[in-house]
Amino acid sequence: MRPDRLLRVLVTFDCARPSEDALLQLTALLEFDRLEVTGLYVEDEDLLRAASLPGLREISLTGVESRLDAEHVHGELARDAAAARAAFAALTHRLIGHHQRLTQRFDVIRGRVADALALAAADADLVVVTRTLRRSGLRPRQARAFAALARRPATVLFVNEPWASGTSVVVIATTDDGVRQGARLAAAEGLRLVAAAPADAALPELPPVAALRRLPGLSEKDIADLCLAEDARLLVLPADHRLDVAELLVTLADRLPCSVLKLA
Repeated sequence: MRPDRLLRVLVTFDCARPSEDALLQLTALLEFDRLEVTGLYVEDEDLLRAASLPGLREISLTGVESRLDAEHVHGELARDAAAARAAFAALTHRLIGHHQRLTQRFDVIRGRVADALALAAADADLVVVTRTLRRSGLRPRQARAFAALARRPATVLFVNEPWASGTSVVVIATTDDGVRQGARLAAAEGLRLVAAAPADAALPELPPVAALRRLPGLSEKDIADLCLAEDARLLVLPADHRLDVAELLVTLADRLPCSVLKLA
């Protein structure tokens, strides 16, 4: 008798309402018998320290300037943590409807974001980073803060909210597994599948529904331009030793409006 397969999922919150659909689709692609989901909100120690400095001001992307006040930031973090906890409760309630053997917990910790996330994700098989593109000023966490997560041998998804936008799944078609997973996600979401590969590269077997796009190379710019042109909802990066997939993940997550998935 084979042992039960346990899937450990870490969901980190940078926005109050992550996409439940994104996580449901991912867990449907992964094989497991039991599901352990941990929600995490990190109170940014660096932001709190900055807010305690005298005279520091914050300028939003719309040009609004305000004083960075420590008491106000403490209150904002507390409200964000409470909203994240409520969102996590809604998410796990929905997951229970699909996966009965589920355990869950939600943690709020204070620390440096990169260090705290790396420690929390040490045993995770799947890491979901929820990010809002609608915030401004100093508050958004740049994807570089998650670089340590990106280099772990786990599946990592950056959900750039809102999830339900875009009309295609773009997959970098250098491995069979990457193409299969991209095709399954495209079918599950009812989206076009776009397979991308360098002009001179050999291709894995592509499903008949895939549209093939040949690129000059697989630089950050090549991939970003394609995702924008194809109105991508999701970019799938394969596990391929020929690519610096972790570096592409963090740079493209900031550059693109779509979500980005790195396969284990």
